[in-house]
Amino acid sequence: MHIGYDIDGVLTKRDYTHVSRFGVRGFVKVLQAYFPQIIRRWTLNQPLQDDIVIAQKISKKHTISIITARPASFRRYTAQWLHNVAHIEYDHLYCVGLKDGFAERKLKVAQDLGIDVLLDDTLETVTLFLENGMNAHKFETWKEAKHYIETL
Repeated sequence: MHIGYDIDGVLTKRDYTHVSRFGVRGFVKVLQAYFPQIIRRWTLNQPLQDDIVIAQKISKKHTISIITARPASFRRYTAQWLHNVAHIEYDHLYCVGLKDGFAERKLKVAQDLGIDVLLDDTLETVTLFLENGMNAHKFETWKEAKHYIETL
């Protein structure tokens, strides 16, 4: 099975994409311009979701595509975090960015890859997927997500 994972709010406990977009963009722009070492530290120190071991086990049995709204400039640090901290095996990593329409960009990537299900914590993204004939599940916990995946 080909599964799509979001990162923030799914693999991590924190979801910075729910901050107002104006605030996030301004914050990210300042960080990128003046504090690259802070970006690296912040990206590499995201706290893991409870029961992340379930996500790790699923990633060893299935094709995994990480589809996140993180900016493309965070890709290198995100890949390091996935490998060194989260210990998630994955086949593809897409950072579609926070600009307006990120849910649509996630959908396009998922359609192009032919994923079977996306796990995302954002109801709007899950709804968009379902409205476009793509299977998506609103993430709550890894125990619950595992049960959902087993029913597919």
